[in-house]
Amino acid sequence: MTQQVFHTPVLTGAVLAYLINNRSGIYVDGTVGAGGHSRAILDQLMVDGRVIGIDWDDQALQEAQKNLEPYGERAILCRGNFADMSQILSSLGIDHVDGILLDLGVSSHHIDAAERGFSYLTNGPLDMRMSSDTAITAEQLINHCSESELARIFWEYGEERRAGAIARAIVRQRSRKPITTTQELAELIGSRVSYSQRIKTMARVFQALRIAVNDELSSLSRFLHSSLGLLHSGARLVIIAYHSLEDRIVKEFLNQQAHPCECPADLPTCVCGKLPTIRLLTRKVVRPSEQEIAVNPRSRSARLRAAEKI
Repeated sequence: MTQQVFHTPVLTGAVLAYLINNRSGIYVDGTVGAGGHSRAILDQLMVDGRVIGIDWDDQALQEAQKNLEPYGERAILCRGNFADMSQILSSLGIDHVDGILLDLGVSSHHIDAAERGFSYLTNGPLDMRMSSDTAITAEQLINHCSESELARIFWEYGEERRAGAIARAIVRQRSRKPITTTQELAELIGSRVSYSQRIKTMARVFQALRIAVNDELSSLSRFLHSSLGLLHSGARLVIIAYHSLEDRIVKEFLNQQAHPCECPADLPTCVCGKLPTIRLLTRKVVRPSEQEIAVNPRSRSARLRAAEKI
């Protein structure tokens, strides 16, 4: 098995600045990973402040357990999907919290572990599941989805312009022999595009498959629509996204909650009665500095948005 390397937490300074509004509060790290952000949050809280870390990857939780052990009962780890945060908190007897952080996307330990099948750079099984509880693997999608469904996945989740051509090539190839490894899929994609486009195309197709396998966009939408009910008044929501699909969902949700009025623009006053539920803390996305990118190149695509519940 490939040695697990867990990623350096991204935009830690911005996370702390936007998230913490009560140093004795309860905060949720909905994608705890190895616990990097949780550790930084706990260091900023008073001794009665707590962090609840959630992840559905057993390997990540094992690493987080080791890294957060010095904080004792101030760090509570739970296995699950952040989309089910309401039920997870309820099981702990917690109704409301002072802040929620999500650091979306795939971690370095997923990418670097060949046996997890997330990367086109290493050869391994076409798995791509973030949790062993997930029923469908990338191999099953590749070998059993119809051509039209594969094209939809590549276009909708990867914004890949050659989605149709790649889907046709996959269907032809699998009729002769099932496609079972990341290398087989990468070579097939590479043979259908120009050399200069190979890396970007492979990245988009692999991203699309990962999103489909883990139902990532649906999980994000489910979380967002329950998130504000979990926050105290004045509590904060901070979300880091890594591609335009995630960021668009977050941006549209936050903007709708901050500006819910549906009255025509020419009306002098609001008559619909819809009031804002949040105050935007970031008018534009916060991105990593060039210095952070130099130290941690995988932070390059990170985009942070934050809001405060009214």
